Amino acid sequence: MNVVEKIKNFIFIRAVAIYGENHIKKYLSQSKKSDKVSEKMLLKLMKKNRNTEFGKKYDFANINSVEEYQKKVPYTTYEDYQEYLDRTAETGEQNLITANKITFFAKTSGTTGVTKRIPVVDDSYKPYMGCVSYNYTLLLREMKRKGVLAGKGLNTTETECTYTKGGIREGFISSYALSSIELVLSTICLPKEIYGYGDNIDMKYIKARYSLQDADLIFLMSIFMSNLCDLMKYIFDNYQMLVNDIRTGTIDESINLPPDLRERLEKNLVPAPERAEQLTQIFVNEPNEGIIPKLWKKMSLIVAIGTGEFTPFTEKMKYYCGDDIAFSYGMYAASEAAVATAINKEDKDYLLAVDGAFFEFLPIDDENSTPLLLHQLEVGKLYEVIITNRSGLYRYRIKDVIRVTGYHNKTPLIQFAYRKEQLINITGVKLTIEHITTAIKNFQKRIGVSISDYSLYTDTDFTPWRIVSFIEFDKDIPKNMESEVREFFDDELTKVNAEYGRMLKIGECSNSFVCSVKKGTYAEYRKWKIKNGASENQVKTVRFIDTKEKLDFFKSRTEHYYN
Repeated sequence: MNVVEKIKNFIFIRAVAIYGENHIKKYLSQSKKSDKVSEKMLLKLMKKNRNTEFGKKYDFANINSVEEYQKKVPYTTYEDYQEYLDRTAETGEQNLITANKITFFAKTSGTTGVTKRIPVVDDSYKPYMGCVSYNYTLLLREMKRKGVLAGKGLNTTETECTYTKGGIREGFISSYALSSIELVLSTICLPKEIYGYGDNIDMKYIKARYSLQDADLIFLMSIFMSNLCDLMKYIFDNYQMLVNDIRTGTIDESINLPPDLRERLEKNLVPAPERAEQLTQIFVNEPNEGIIPKLWKKMSLIVAIGTGEFTPFTEKMKYYCGDDIAFSYGMYAASEAAVATAINKEDKDYLLAVDGAFFEFLPIDDENSTPLLLHQLEVGKLYEVIITNRSGLYRYRIKDVIRVTGYHNKTPLIQFAYRKEQLINITGVKLTIEHITTAIKNFQKRIGVSISDYSLYTDTDFTPWRIVSFIEFDKDIPKNMESEVREFFDDELTKVNAEYGRMLKIGECSNSFVCSVKKGTYAEYRKWKIKNGASENQVKTVRFIDTKEKLDFFKSRTEHYYN
């Protein structure tokens, strides 16, 4: 960066950090009276939206308490809004579900099988921006600790949008955040020329090349920790090409780029033989463990969702980072609402975002009961999250299940547990993402081989039913261990859920079936999902196989069976 860029960078980081810190201070202050803040928000929404079609249908005008709201308005799912949303998308018609103007449709990543349009109003995005900005607060603290005054980072968030027939912008929720890309370019190492080309460029190359050439990179930021692991794997697999391009100031001919963009990018690239030599020495002579601070000496913070099902990717990134780089698990958010945020670095517990939505919580062990409010939850218990947001979704079941881990004053601290559809249910035994994550972690220790990724499903065609797992191992399992793989796997599942072991013992379910898939299978899966319309930043790893299409994909890449 030249002097002017450094000044802009210095000012921007500190300005955003102040905004983020003030936002979190508001959350901490609200935590003392979060029950009242939450109820006030709901009644304000009722008053504001009373004359919408949806509001008239459910008599919002005569709702004056939480109890009345729960009696008059039923639980809803996407299907309850689809007609309204299609009308807005097709014609631009407003005031159907919200009095606020719908300015954006956030496309979901299709986790539940169908891509949906989630309405977004400008007011609903403020909690997102506050939580995202707080990452810059944490970044600034780490920069001060390391004596770093300025620097750019890699933010893998997408910015591409399209328009519906009714003139409403739509894209993934992350693209709404960076719609004004010019404002944040001073902190991002990527060139502004790439924005606007959609899927017509090889973004993985662009991210890897431009981040590697910047020796002063200070942060890596993404939606999910798996995205950052993918980036590191790409760098390891292609470092010779990347280093050569940095050395010569060019872009390899094999990289897919529109000719005009290639010309614009190469015009601004300059040969960097000294940086290329530094990188070569690191890649050739240094192990992957602790490599990130060697590649980027000023690296201060890693930001991504890294808890729950993403825990294995967090462990891998920590392996690459060593001990002196801080991690922030950012915020827990859905396309429908900002749900919660981490307050401190390394926090795995999220503080509920009281102004993100009006929240209700349905106990998993008693789904016919009256849903509870945020100050009524019990520590250690699981709840399905039900939201009423600023964008026109009322008592909406987002199908997320959270665990309450504590309280900060009257506001619960939570962790994401699992998607309601995403669990193994075999003869009444329910294995959640937490069960599976713990079992896999201990399983790989017993066999002495690291696991890159894995998926499971219930094989109901087999009698009795059994769990089938598809696992991508980092290296081959030793021959003398092969006969024990399945036994170890079942043993670890039994440790996390004793009922599973009991069902095995009495013959109510069969022993598991472990399938080793080809190396690179999960990278191929992500490419396959992106090719079929998913956002690169929102492709979650497939933990539970729930469609024939997914099952066929992993079966076709299986190379060894352990049974």
